[in-house]
Amino acid sequence: MGKKSSQRVSPFLSGIYAVVAFLLEVGLLFAAALAAIAFIPWPTILAILTVVIPLLVIWAIFFSPKAVVKLRLRTRILLIHLIYLAGAYVLWLSVDHSFYAQSQIWAIAMLCLTGISAILVLATGGFVVPHDRTPKPIKRAPNRQATGAPKGRRAAR
Repeated sequence: MGKKSSQRVSPFLSGIYAVVAFLLEVGLLFAAALAAIAFIPWPTILAILTVVIPLLVIWAIFFSPKAVVKLRLRTRILLIHLIYLAGAYVLWLSVDHSFYAQSQIWAIAMLCLTGISAILVLATGGFVVPHDRTPKPIKRAPNRQATGAPKGRRAAR
């Protein structure tokens, strides 16, 4: 159970972060669904699908570990945690609007999990977050002799 040479944090911390991130992602979908039920005056299923499907598409394109659009790690982490905070706030608003006050525990739990996630990221320097850390290949300049480009005084003109 020791660290691999490429791994800077223990597998235990990586596992805890993975569980917390999964719970926050599910909580975000739950918050979006409750907000759709509370604030969109459409049939329940249509309102939920209208909000949750675009959220899933945006998450898959920008924020998932295997995202199509690769953001810098710091940018991705910051945006993810801001989205989690917004999700906790939306959950609090939707529960406050349409459900029992005792259900506020879900918003508090999401806020606490966001704090735990942020602490894990800060304490490990972001190494608990799955991210492609392979260095980008360096493009070499083309060889002038091979390309037939002029050299010397003719190249300066």
